[in-house]
Amino acid sequence: MRIRIFTASLFFLLCICQCQSQFRPPQVDITDNDTVGYNFIRQEENQIQNSAYLDPLFQKLYLQRTGGGQKISIVHIGDSHILGNFLTREVRERLQRAFGDAGRGMIFPYRLADTNGPRDYLMQSNCRWQGGNCTKDLSAATPFGIAGLSVCMNNSKGELTFKLRDTATSETRFFTKITIFQRKTPSEFDINVRDQTTNQQAQLIVEDEYARSYYFDRPVAEATLSAERGTSQQKKLTLDGIAIENELAGVIYHSIGVNGAKYQDFGRAQYFARQVAELSPDLIILSFGTNEAQGKVDQATIRRNIDNLVTNLLENSPNALILFTTPADSYLRGKGFNPFMPDISNVIRQYAQSKNYALWDLHEFSGGENSATFWKERGLMTSDSVHYTKAGYAVQGKLLYQSIIKGYNEFAQRKP
Repeated sequence: MRIRIFTASLFFLLCICQCQSQFRPPQVDITDNDTVGYNFIRQEENQIQNSAYLDPLFQKLYLQRTGGGQKISIVHIGDSHILGNFLTREVRERLQRAFGDAGRGMIFPYRLADTNGPRDYLMQSNCRWQGGNCTKDLSAATPFGIAGLSVCMNNSKGELTFKLRDTATSETRFFTKITIFQRKTPSEFDINVRDQTTNQQAQLIVEDEYARSYYFDRPVAEATLSAERGTSQQKKLTLDGIAIENELAGVIYHSIGVNGAKYQDFGRAQYFARQVAELSPDLIILSFGTNEAQGKVDQATIRRNIDNLVTNLLENSPNALILFTTPADSYLRGKGFNPFMPDISNVIRQYAQSKNYALWDLHEFSGGENSATFWKERGLMTSDSVHYTKAGYAVQGKLLYQSIIKGYNEFAQRKP
């Protein structure tokens, strides 16, 4: 009884927070906590190029900020820089404070696939799973979906439990909706979704051949997915990913990353773009380039790979907007200055400009060629000189948030 009262009270408070957004001024203040103090980063140049292209996004943010009732879906796709969630967490939390929190978004059982992943949720299972990812399969078309990875098990009593709990702060986050990305075939187990703490079983409301959406009557902090054998043909359960929402207005910021990923890897994943469409993205952010720059850059090939991924995404999500990012500088295989990084950044830059998409040119305004030494000297890069420390990713996340808010504030100023 106490648990029900607590969860009901918490959900009420969340609704109150959502309503409060209706009384906020249209513009969003960029505070000292949103800025960075490194002189090699030219913050005055930190802005989204062609930001007017993003006006439909800014319009929804404006309506949510001033009146509420809007859900804004952002999908951020990339490589290992995105996988860890350190960069995207900074953007997500700040956008949700400014415009409302619609939920955590995409999660995945990375540990079961033998890879690292975000730390703001915990997953455990009672059985063994086998995993794979889109970077290791070199086929022209690979059988991967929304996460770029998949896990599979064949235990008819198998279960997977997850908790949305920040391991750093122990703050619990609640949700009411779960979308399970599972390509339903005759050989796939059915799925039951329940929460033992509140003694609820989620109801399957929406499904198609790529995903199923389940709803709880009351907010929960954890859920268990259980395999259910409905026919003798059902032998396995394959998961492409899970999305978590709380059904409130505001921003839901999905982050999707795979170690070593390139544009071409997600472009070759057969079900990726189709399942991304299930998230109804208003904005798709593409953050690649580091792995493409680990050798001589064939600009024509890279451009084709970029175009293929964008084409796939927009064919399935025609209303989505595209924002490209260039990668901050890093070392070549961790051993010295990377002469290919400016080339790949230039390809991304030219493609975005030629197609009239939005561009966040992190590589340029954070120092450009050979600027990795500045990140390194200030403790913002790890010992491998390719990845960044938590502090380094926090800097990049704050900068991306700044650029989005600068564009939004300019839009808000133009409103009558």
